[in-house]
Amino acid sequence: MTVHSHTHALADAALLPQLLALDAIIHASLTDQAINIASRHATNVESIIDVGAGTGAGTFALAAKYPSSHIVAVDADNGMLMEVRRRAQHKALLSRINTVRADIEADEFDAGVADLIWSSNVMHEVSDPSAAFANMMRSLRGAGVLAIVEMDGPPLVLPSQYASLETALRGAAGGDGAAPEWSGAIADAGFRLVETQSVRSDQIYPADGLGGAYAALELRRLAQHALPSLTTDAIAELRGLVLDLNGRHELLDHVHIRGTRTVWIARRP
Repeated sequence: MTVHSHTHALADAALLPQLLALDAIIHASLTDQAINIASRHATNVESIIDVGAGTGAGTFALAAKYPSSHIVAVDADNGMLMEVRRRAQHKALLSRINTVRADIEADEFDAGVADLIWSSNVMHEVSDPSAAFANMMRSLRGAGVLAIVEMDGPPLVLPSQYASLETALRGAAGGDGAAPEWSGAIADAGFRLVETQSVRSDQIYPADGLGGAYAALELRRLAQHALPSLTTDAIAELRGLVLDLNGRHELLDHVHIRGTRTVWIARRP
């Protein structure tokens, strides 16, 4: 899967909406922290564009933070946008939230013009970042604010006694590479970078609840990329853990979900 339909590359696309829904719940504090950082710079906000909105985690958090704003949720996956519209209707927010199916890299990209552009966990999947940043530049009003959020790496989800397995899994899946760094590309696009900040989450959840379900899906996501490189023993241990997190065994009583994200805040001159 590509950025055009959000993030979290997942071989089994049917699992993606469930993973995104759980991610929005489990990592809500990270989203709120990042939005609070953006809000220090974006104060008089009437219109917002959420680039790579997915199922709307950022869209609805932004709607709560800026209760007088109008928000355009942009994604190239119509199924994701249908979920945003469903949730907006349920929350009585259809008058404030609308959706646009578009590719942020396309020459014809047009989602209107905004005071704040938000893009979370998307840019690392973009094949042409310069085109994406150029489109965001022309979609911002003068002195408008750009907020880019990226995971520094896949979140850790297992208790410390499984650290060696999780490290091997992340390495085999290619999840231990360099974290995205957008400062240069943001400046090259003509923005003025005003703040770079790290936000952190460290939470313990019961294994038989939402945290366990999220951990199971995250492990399955990594495993889809890692299996060819894992040992037979590691595969067997991982399979047992995923089954356990789905409530079929009693190997774990909790999961430990932690990770960091970087927030870049820039302003259009």
